[in-house]
Amino acid sequence: MRNAYGAFARYYDYLGWDKFAKDAAVRLKAFFRLRCEKPLTILDFACGTGELEKTLAGSGIKFTGVDASSEMLRIARGKCRGVKFVQGDVATIRLGKKFDMVLFLFYSANHMNSRSHLLRVFKNARHHLREDGYFIFDFLTAIGLERWEHIDIRQKKEFTVITNGFYYPDELKADIFIEAFVKKGKLYDRVFQKVAARTYPPSDILKGLATSGFEKILASSYNPVEEIEEASRLWFVCS
Repeated sequence: MRNAYGAFARYYDYLGWDKFAKDAAVRLKAFFRLRCEKPLTILDFACGTGELEKTLAGSGIKFTGVDASSEMLRIARGKCRGVKFVQGDVATIRLGKKFDMVLFLFYSANHMNSRSHLLRVFKNARHHLREDGYFIFDFLTAIGLERWEHIDIRQKKEFTVITNGFYYPDELKADIFIEAFVKKGKLYDRVFQKVAARTYPPSDILKGLATSGFEKILASSYNPVEEIEEASRLWFVCS
């Protein structure tokens, strides 16, 4: 995985990237209500700083988080006592147990190095699922990835964040460069992160999931105001 966060991890939540985990928690709670039950165990691939685990603390769900970044996991362990966090590649790690649900959120699926790498993640998710379990993930489409083609400057009293994105339509990939200046007394702490992403036709994703052993695959637009044919982000529920 090319986007393992180093020094940037310490400011990940502070600069606002924890918002997606909080939004995802709301969506998952709705899914639990719809099914009239919640999972007892969840394996969270690419768990990051553990914000999802923190948000769902007290739910009775036993989480295991996996991430490639040691710095992300250091923060996660500090905010989520009692949760097991493991460093490793979500495509190859073996935990020796099955889970009621496997998550792969915040378009982490777009951050895999290649199509084959992503397929290995799908197969690994299936490997760790109980027979009646669910694999849930989101995925940026070409429309969503193209929106990375922008320059954005976000300023607050405490920090300034500059994002500069580039989309390469012929390769269906994008690079975004994030530079942040965080105020520390009279000085500023500068951190820099490059994020790389790839996308694939939805038909390829569906085929990869089926090849990985998933028999029921539901795909919807993450944003309810977007028709699925024009969706920038897809939400997959697989079993």
